[in-house]
Amino acid sequence: MSENPAAIIVAGGPSPPVAWARPLLEKASLLFCADSGLHLCLACGLQPDMLVGDLDSVGPEQLGRLPDLRYGVEQHNSDKDESDLDLTLRALARYWQGPVDILAALGGRLDHALFNLCAVLFQGRQLGLRVRLLDPETIVYPLENEFLELHDLVGATCSILPLGGPLGGVTLQGFRYPLRTESLGHRQTRGLSNRIDVSPASIQAQSGQALVVISQKSHLC
Repeated sequence: MSENPAAIIVAGGPSPPVAWARPLLEKASLLFCADSGLHLCLACGLQPDMLVGDLDSVGPEQLGRLPDLRYGVEQHNSDKDESDLDLTLRALARYWQGPVDILAALGGRLDHALFNLCAVLFQGRQLGLRVRLLDPETIVYPLENEFLELHDLVGATCSILPLGGPLGGVTLQGFRYPLRTESLGHRQTRGLSNRIDVSPASIQAQSGQALVVISQKSHLC
């Protein structure tokens, strides 16, 4: 996504394998945890720069064993209007502008995963962050009136899912099935399961919003 290391947020969904996550967390520019995302950090032998949430999944004994974090602990009341991940993203934006990878946000409860895909990704854009969701086999990018370049993903499957309306002026280069300034309907499956054949490949859209979902069976970073 960028030549520079991304900031990383560990969300509270099911944790990816430590062997996969640790190298990513170790090279993060900043490391923030949303509530139970702390468990993965500790399992990797790392401390976050900040912990955010209502902390209903973090016990007082565990909190007491934490050293002073770089940006502290931001605890919220459990009766709140935003998810722990949303609050963590807002907290990160106070200290960082640039690429952000969010781990542990795609599994677990379906409602949480859908809100992460359709709300948190685009909330990050409004905050000036370049956000993607990441797990060992999947990357998800938001797409909105822009040019997106994809590196080192030859052989991966790429699906483009328009949200709320058609995705207009779509141009795909480096794909098995290229497009040139065409439209993808939001109630059609035409954008499903294309293949990346060249690096870098690119996606350009002139109007609308979409999710770009990249899947492959090997290490994605």
